[in-house]
Amino acid sequence: MIKLRPAQYSDYTAIAKLHANSWRQHYRGILSDNYLDNDVEEDRLNTWYERFKSPAENQVVTIAELDETIAGFCCAFLNVDPVFGSLIDNFHVAMNFQRSGVGKMLFKESARMIHEKSDNKKMFLWVFEANKNARVVYERLGGTCFETIDKENEDGTVSKTCRYTWDDVSKLL
Repeated sequence: MIKLRPAQYSDYTAIAKLHANSWRQHYRGILSDNYLDNDVEEDRLNTWYERFKSPAENQVVTIAELDETIAGFCCAFLNVDPVFGSLIDNFHVAMNFQRSGVGKMLFKESARMIHEKSDNKKMFLWVFEANKNARVVYERLGGTCFETIDKENEDGTVSKTCRYTWDDVSKLL
């Protein structure tokens, strides 16, 4: 049975690995092949090490776990924007758990945390315009594409990126 729990420092390596694998799976053709083939794993490892070594006060990372294996995770930053609310900064589900309901569980748990701990009950996230599967998921979860802009990526490339918004996270609960 899938269990949800708060992430802890000792999870950063497994989170980084899942994150890198997810980017390799979904961002080919969006991020450069060189970055995905050579740099993404170290980059994600450094990112998550820093995030857990010195976590921001408003950082909330939730893990979905099955038999001590991380099936997915969601990282939110509470109250980051007075207009859009809390940011879902990373939301990834391992390939073998996709379409199993794990993502929906994680997303709803993050919405619950935002509802309980944020002043503003709105949330948003950024998703590549080319990531059509993720966009369909966010729309099924009630998100609205508010805007599409050009954003610089971790590998220095630029991609069209959509801001999806939820005006009231309680609708996800």
